[in-house]
Amino acid sequence: MRAYLLGAAVLLAGFSVQAEEGEGLTVYPFVGQTLYSGSSRFDDEGHYGFGLGYRFENPWALELTYMQSDTKSDLPGVSDVDVDQYHIGALYHFATDNRWSPFLSFGAGVGEYSRTGQGDDNEIQLNAGGGLKYAITDKAHLRGDLRFYRGNEEDAVNAALSLGLHYAFGGRPAAVATAAPLDSDGDGVADADDACPNTPAGVEVDARGCPRDDDGDGVPNYADKCPGTTNRQARIDAEGCYVKLESKIDMTLNLEFDFDSAAAREEHVPEVQKVAKIMQEYPDSVVTIAGHTDSTGPADYNQGLSERRAATIAGMLTERFGIDASRVSSAGYGESQPIASNDTRAGRQENRRVMAHLVGEREEIEMK
Repeated sequence: MRAYLLGAAVLLAGFSVQAEEGEGLTVYPFVGQTLYSGSSRFDDEGHYGFGLGYRFENPWALELTYMQSDTKSDLPGVSDVDVDQYHIGALYHFATDNRWSPFLSFGAGVGEYSRTGQGDDNEIQLNAGGGLKYAITDKAHLRGDLRFYRGNEEDAVNAALSLGLHYAFGGRPAAVATAAPLDSDGDGVADADDACPNTPAGVEVDARGCPRDDDGDGVPNYADKCPGTTNRQARIDAEGCYVKLESKIDMTLNLEFDFDSAAAREEHVPEVQKVAKIMQEYPDSVVTIAGHTDSTGPADYNQGLSERRAATIAGMLTERFGIDASRVSSAGYGESQPIASNDTRAGRQENRRVMAHLVGEREEIEMK
């Protein structure tokens, strides 16, 4: 029997992966072989026993065990010896991902010896060892133990090799070994679910396996030199930064005001929207709205009218289109900057105008 148990122990020792069992009560009937130290003067004999335990929702378990064996002794006047051992111990399980579950054990208890021809005797014992479980079902495990016992005699260390059925009332389905899903780019997302299968090594990815783009500008974090570009209407360059204007843009807005009025009209909206669109595409740009008049009427009056009309258009940019006020200014020039002759009706019409002057740094665009 000893040979079979030793063979089983060697076989079990060749595996080192675990199947989880759930929290709850466990039972462990077992048989095995006790190997006595030479100083005890007992013959090696078989044993049987029973364990009653509780597995916690963590690697630990507690277990009460009873083990009984009948052996012989070469002590004078002693022949048969009945050995009963009662122990309480702790088991620590190592986390793995398969049916095999290795554990360490240690505990303490009492050994009782009933000797034929002499009185009974008992001793306090310490034990330590380890073993393996193999999940047959979600609750039943084949279990092997090897424990070493030490009692009152300092040089006497006995060993017990056991094999039995470990049943966990709180068992979970045993893990079954499966091949890991293929992940060619090593980003942690299996190829079957990877929308970006060629992600560079070490790049943080999202659940789809694509490089993360926290500001949503289309440039992944690892290449984004401007990580706060959240304006979806803005132009973004290859480095994830807002594109800037390279040179000044002058726009003449096709606007008509009522006579002697600076009030906004609904017909102004499409023209002002052209300016707003450019400013949204280039978030670093700024604009000056400039008002002009013809020479009809007093110059001082024309100056004030041009300022009021420019302020009206500037207000539409901030209030209607949400352009930050810090990016918008207005100025009136009255009749001082004509672009045509004030001697003709057509010329005066050209001079009554509103201009938008946009400036930036990066890209020049052509207005139509």
